[in-house]
Amino acid sequence: MLRRETALLALLGFVIWLQGAVTFHFAGALLLEHGLPILALVGLVVAVSICVLLTTIMGWRKLPAAQSVTVAVVMLLPGLFGDVVYVLAFSRLTGLQPASVGAFAAVMLFGTAALLAFALVRAARS
Repeated sequence: MLRRETALLALLGFVIWLQGAVTFHFAGALLLEHGLPILALVGLVVAVSICVLLTTIMGWRKLPAAQSVTVAVVMLLPGLFGDVVYVLAFSRLTGLQPASVGAFAAVMLFGTAALLAFALVRAARS
């Protein structure tokens, strides 16, 4: 993968993360503070959405499935670094109770793990 392609994928990953951060800022109470069933649904929607985004972006950029893990990692890294800042300033950035940071972190970890597992399976099948 060329350096330019890697930079584009990292930028796309950052934009996707930023959109998610804005969503959690405005809808965090609804998504994180309404009990375990809603939280599980949010985690599932996040996981499925980012897997679909990975597949769509790889198809758009005509990248082989064998590179799924590399592409997933490149796209995840900006958001993982962003999540560090987001978690450290969670209440200030979201206006939510400090106790909600655990639910947010759980959703993010689940989404990240699901995407990496999906990328591994996708690469192994190619």
